[in-house]
Amino acid sequence: MHVDLEDAGAPAHFNTRICIVGAGVAGILLASSLAAKGIATHLLEAGGLVFEERSQELFAVEDAGTPHSGATEGRFRTFGGSSTRWGAQMLPYTQDVLHPPAALGLPEWPLELAEIEPYYREIEQFFAASPRPFSDDLLQEFGLSRPFISDEVRLRFSKWAPFTRRNLAGTLGKECLASPLVTVFTHANVLSIELNPNGSAVSSLTVTNYQGRRFQFSAQTYVLGTGTIETSRLLLASTSVCANGVGNCRDQVGRYFHDHIGVPAAEIPASDRSKVVDRFAPFLSGGTLHTPKLEATAALRADQKLLSVMAHFPIEEPENSGAGRVRAVLRGLQRRKFDRDVRQNLMALPAASVEVAQLLWSAKMKNRRALSKGARIALHIDCEQRPDGQSRIRLSAEKDRLDMPKAVVDWRVSDEEHETVRKFAQTIDRLLRDAGIASVAWHPELAEPGSRWLTRATDTYHMMGGARMGTDPSSSVVDSNLCVHGIENLFIASCAVFPTGGSSNPTFTMIALALRLKDRIAAS
Repeated sequence: MHVDLEDAGAPAHFNTRICIVGAGVAGILLASSLAAKGIATHLLEAGGLVFEERSQELFAVEDAGTPHSGATEGRFRTFGGSSTRWGAQMLPYTQDVLHPPAALGLPEWPLELAEIEPYYREIEQFFAASPRPFSDDLLQEFGLSRPFISDEVRLRFSKWAPFTRRNLAGTLGKECLASPLVTVFTHANVLSIELNPNGSAVSSLTVTNYQGRRFQFSAQTYVLGTGTIETSRLLLASTSVCANGVGNCRDQVGRYFHDHIGVPAAEIPASDRSKVVDRFAPFLSGGTLHTPKLEATAALRADQKLLSVMAHFPIEEPENSGAGRVRAVLRGLQRRKFDRDVRQNLMALPAASVEVAQLLWSAKMKNRRALSKGARIALHIDCEQRPDGQSRIRLSAEKDRLDMPKAVVDWRVSDEEHETVRKFAQTIDRLLRDAGIASVAWHPELAEPGSRWLTRATDTYHMMGGARMGTDPSSSVVDSNLCVHGIENLFIASCAVFPTGGSSNPTFTMIALALRLKDRIAAS
């Protein structure tokens, strides 16, 4: 069912068992899976069923620290959220992420991997991803040997879901719209979370449409499936009972904002291209792309005092190549936008038919992704950040057009991230040389002292923190069950709860946490 709050006939009050804020990855998955258990849900989306500039502009932020591009370019206020644009890359966290080596002094997660691992297969099924292993056992399934043996670096493989399954608005979102147990509300902008008089539970949500009309949503249980920045903004702006915001009695909301630091660290010259392709070209299994990741082991991290860090080999195809045009078409279809660029690339495909045929042949016969002659191979290093309470989301004195305070993003990057990248680059260089890849052209800024390395570094749109998980309410916002401390019916299903970032794409683990929450809600 769909209710557009812009419609004049919409009532002013709604009531249900479960109310989920945010129809992105977490929200749609939760609503769909709860409906499968016979549980009625209201799913609130601030944007429309399709992308709208007027909705997107409400994600404008103020930068107060290191500029963070993902705060504006990596968030999408529309049905489907970031799934309308993301790569749907999946790779589980490892034990040393949830429980880092003690010598590093990083916070532990208040749960075990065994609590979320049972949901991995369910996630793969949602996205029609291959069930093949994430570990280097994948190579044996293709009859290949490991490209290196090391106690310092482990080889794992990310899975990228097929393009047709990436945008949840067109898959599970359609099921939600058709379900009698799910009501999708669009143009439903939540302004504040209202608590009961003693602050122990949420009593309702105050919502507005774009014309300024107010609505009240009541439920037994509330889940914030909003992204990292929006979660902090909404909690901080909800001051009707707690002056500092909901869940913020101890000034923890918005703190410990972090991301992955992505660094284009080196170029692979033509002399080593064939060796890198032979050892590290992605695999294809059905519609799933498997890309290799070279990760620091717990032993190396403990020995060299490293944050979680990994290296990978992105392939950059020219836009006018057959591979580049196919990808452009698929991305357009993912956005559900058949625009001029998509049409132009479709029209150009016949001229690139020979190259496209070669790509298809390689995928079918070799189970490998082929590269065009013009493809460029780089080496990137991605590193987590040490949690910093001064790296945070705050509220601006300036308000948006709906009278909601804008978010201030005060993102901090430390010398420890630089040291981790620098040291790991040295380790990877040794490993590649031992494998016969000796001509990697490393960018000199990585080895230089000071901040010049930041000219090569960027955030990766993997925003985390602001409502982190922990057992101590004085240093966290939610408990291990994602329930806001002291508020019995408010949960957060978002990367905002992550105490640390690991080096993998965080969405896969976030989805596992959301599905675990689904089972707890269903059992209550």
